[in-house]
Amino acid sequence: MKLFEEYPYIEDERIVLKKMTLDDADALAEFAGNEKVYRYLPTFLYEQKYEDAVKALAKMEEECFDTGESIIMGIYYKPENCRMIGIAEIYNYEETKAKASIGCRISDAWWGRGIATDVIKLLRDYLFTTDVKTITAHIMTQNKASAGAAKKNGFLCKYPNTYGDWGFSELTNADKYVFKKEWLSGEGLTVDETGAQQLKQVSVEQFVMAYETDHDRIRAILPDGYESLRPVLRINAEIRDNNVVYIEFNTPVAADGRRGWLNLANWKSTRDEITFERLADGAVTIRSLPLDITFKGTGKEGGCPAENDNDGCYYLKYEDGILRDTEFRPAEKIDANKEYCDCSFEWHTTDIPAALIPCKCILGAYKVSFQRYPN
Repeated sequence: MKLFEEYPYIEDERIVLKKMTLDDADALAEFAGNEKVYRYLPTFLYEQKYEDAVKALAKMEEECFDTGESIIMGIYYKPENCRMIGIAEIYNYEETKAKASIGCRISDAWWGRGIATDVIKLLRDYLFTTDVKTITAHIMTQNKASAGAAKKNGFLCKYPNTYGDWGFSELTNADKYVFKKEWLSGEGLTVDETGAQQLKQVSVEQFVMAYETDHDRIRAILPDGYESLRPVLRINAEIRDNNVVYIEFNTPVAADGRRGWLNLANWKSTRDEITFERLADGAVTIRSLPLDITFKGTGKEGGCPAENDNDGCYYLKYEDGILRDTEFRPAEKIDANKEYCDCSFEWHTTDIPAALIPCKCILGAYKVSFQRYPN
């Protein structure tokens, strides 16, 4: 079953998650006005879109469910005549990636009773009866209670200290938790010395190349709020477990008091046509629809000038040509030695403006091998 084929009705021995009705207007109005509940939540949640709770409920299915934007359900507590005590939500559904995000908010009078833990389990188990295979939960770093509820359900913090736009004056520091369907059977997991579940690490062969180009043309394509630091474009390519290939295209920027990289595009072999070939001379060629790139190690170890000013990377999420969200991921620490490379590349795309800016010269290239927890 695909998500959004039907409105869910989910329950266990004490909790029901279901579509709200106009009879819930008073409870919703009281709940949506509780500032304590929304202290660690985004400012743009649907139930606060309208001052009139009746109007919010009347339009909820049309504006959320029917559009595939989100599924919003009331949380009802059975031991008290199915009293509505909060809201559960499924959102960020990406059918091609079989992914969705979950969240819940519960009235403060019901905190400390394990209800959030129950709700997360209900949402998790329901989603795995649909086409969803990966579930994410974005939790503000200060929200220790919600983080604890996610961990009790087997969610792992894959992306700590990720900055995103939650509607406040500055980007919000949040942790991104993940649960994959295969983890239910223990696949992809191992157990540490304390008995806690951990992800199995992935072997990564990372190739990085930076090249100089025209600075004015880079400035012309940057979104508002981003300052180009140098006339540089960078291609990162990774071969993961000698199987999956991932490519990123970035440029160095400053924004929000940070100096790092802006992601211009990315591709992954599990969703795009990418192949790689190991040549007889030791070179590695990666071929994709947007570009072909070849790296050949020189045997010399060292760093790379493209790594300066790297607090992390900004990822912009567009929908219908409109910027909807921004995510900032702190820089990854890699301690392994790097090997300088010779590099050649050729772009084939006209869809990415930055890829059309000619290369003046290659500034540096390297490869490095290390282990990381999977993306």
